[in-house]
Amino acid sequence: MLPNQMSNISVEHDLLIPLKDGVSLAATLHTPEGEGPFPTLVSCYPYHKDGLIGCMFENARRYFAQHGYASLLVDMRGLGSSDGVAWETQDARDGDDCVEAIEWAARQSWCNGKVGMWGFSYGGTNTLRAAALRPKCLKAIAPMFTLSDIYQELLTRFDGLPFFGNWATIMVSMNLLPPLYQDPQGRWMEVWKDRLETVEPHIHSVKQHPEYDDYWKSRVIPVEQINIPTMVVGGWHDINVKAMLDLYERIPAKKKLVQGPWTHMMPFHAPFEPWDYLHDMKLWWDRWLKDEDNGVDEEPAVKLFVEGSNTWREEAEWPIKRTEWRTLHLADGWSLADQPPAQGVEIPYHADPTVGAMAGLWEGTGLGIGFPQEQSEDEARSLSFTSAVLTEDVEVTGSPSVELNVELESGDDLNLVAKLCAVAPDGSSQMLSVGSIKASAYLADKCGESLENGKVYSFDISMFPTSRFVPRGHRLRLNVACADFPRLWPTSTNPTIRLHSGGEQLSTLRLPVVPVGSDLPESTTINRPDPAISDAPLAIDGMPHWNIERDVVGSHLTVSMGAWQSSWLPAGGKMKMDIDVSSSVGRHNPEGARIEGVSRFELELPTHDFVEVESKTILSNGFVNLEGTVVFNGRQIFAKTWRV
Repeated sequence: MLPNQMSNISVEHDLLIPLKDGVSLAATLHTPEGEGPFPTLVSCYPYHKDGLIGCMFENARRYFAQHGYASLLVDMRGLGSSDGVAWETQDARDGDDCVEAIEWAARQSWCNGKVGMWGFSYGGTNTLRAAALRPKCLKAIAPMFTLSDIYQELLTRFDGLPFFGNWATIMVSMNLLPPLYQDPQGRWMEVWKDRLETVEPHIHSVKQHPEYDDYWKSRVIPVEQINIPTMVVGGWHDINVKAMLDLYERIPAKKKLVQGPWTHMMPFHAPFEPWDYLHDMKLWWDRWLKDEDNGVDEEPAVKLFVEGSNTWREEAEWPIKRTEWRTLHLADGWSLADQPPAQGVEIPYHADPTVGAMAGLWEGTGLGIGFPQEQSEDEARSLSFTSAVLTEDVEVTGSPSVELNVELESGDDLNLVAKLCAVAPDGSSQMLSVGSIKASAYLADKCGESLENGKVYSFDISMFPTSRFVPRGHRLRLNVACADFPRLWPTSTNPTIRLHSGGEQLSTLRLPVVPVGSDLPESTTINRPDPAISDAPLAIDGMPHWNIERDVVGSHLTVSMGAWQSSWLPAGGKMKMDIDVSSSVGRHNPEGARIEGVSRFELELPTHDFVEVESKTILSNGFVNLEGTVVFNGRQIFAKTWRV
């Protein structure tokens, strides 16, 4: 039996969903054994239902079908096996397409009219979009590791380019791949030919709309309009950690939050605290789509993992109401003190754009890598303020923040980065959270001012949410720098700043502290994956990589990441994928910062055709170059270069 064959489950590979404007979305349907109709789960992605995303969720689709749910995996317009021309990134019209797909599914003979929707990352965004439009047949959702405002939650914080450098490289290849279900009638070849004539890179919009204009505002999802039960899943080390917790707060419906120690990946095969999310999600669907009185809606609403103590805990709400706020002051002697300094402190600092490599990656490709490393290397290039030795255990759970009074002495602009760490008795330093702002954008947004040299400004920086237990005997440390590379794109020049603290210009750190003691809720557990079950049943082999290299002579930093893998395809055939993205910057030449990405796919199709797709991306200040080539049975049939 081939890896993509399964007993007692029916699979239809290319159902076509007709939309009102004449476009057809292609979907793969898994239905249970026995007579329906069944409650139905819908997911909608830009990553090929018969390719990357299909491989990723093969086990999930089997699981839900085996537990009485029809499962519909849909290719977005103009992508995968769907026809039409794709909307631009995060277009609100994606939500309209998803609603049409949901309503179509509810009318089919195999569906009982009750639909749930779930998705990871882009699939989670589509889930939120559809739910905010309130289709009557949609009864519950489960968004995972996603966001609701791409500009404010991603582009503003990271200038867009580092993350989009990774994502755009893969998406160029994704958009050039053929439909990976080859129907006997040859529709797949016609869809592919049409796509190669219209394909455009997703990164264009990032460069063409640098400000928060109507283009980006139209993409904001009004999650306050979601009125159905919502299960939110996020990770402390995910690029969308703040976005997920914010949307959890804003959704007014019945809701549940699971927050674990994960990067941007499915928690079933996470390297730390793997979680059988399918078991818990099934209970969620059973409650709201099958009306089973299983108690899910009576449990505490929040389940979170406390790093450091390495325990799971249930809470009634987020943020936690019993949180106490503690203020520490940046004081003389490079200290974090309970009391403000007796006299003013002024500390000069010249920016080093290579700071940040040890803070980890914001990688959005689900590789399970990028956790923060020991911080001493970055701290040596930062301003560091350290507390006295803690005489009691401390739990920091929430979003720390800093107020920094900073003067720009020289330079055109500055990134201001605050990093909170816990320092062990042996001197090793572990990152708890980080936050950043770009000074010019901050001032324009907050008070309509322009950044001037020689003037002291007060900057409030909210750090990413965290939950970290810090035992007594440790110390807390705040690192201040002007870089967080490769997660944050550097300014074109290295600024010199002066940090002020004292008198009317106090610079402070505010910590959300949850009291540690007998009143703390008891720890709980999570369901672990069954080691006998593969979450990637179609995988053949693969390995991610992450390298940090410093050229000591040239003062140059290079951070590269990626993966290679091979797998069976859900509809037959094999796929090999190799991705490598390298980000580099010189200490004395921030303007030369550069991202280079290469993405290669090799396909062996059931039709005995061979396809090779390669994309290359180069991003630098003011310049984006993308290349794509397609080779079909040894003959190049497509080659194009895009420059922005």
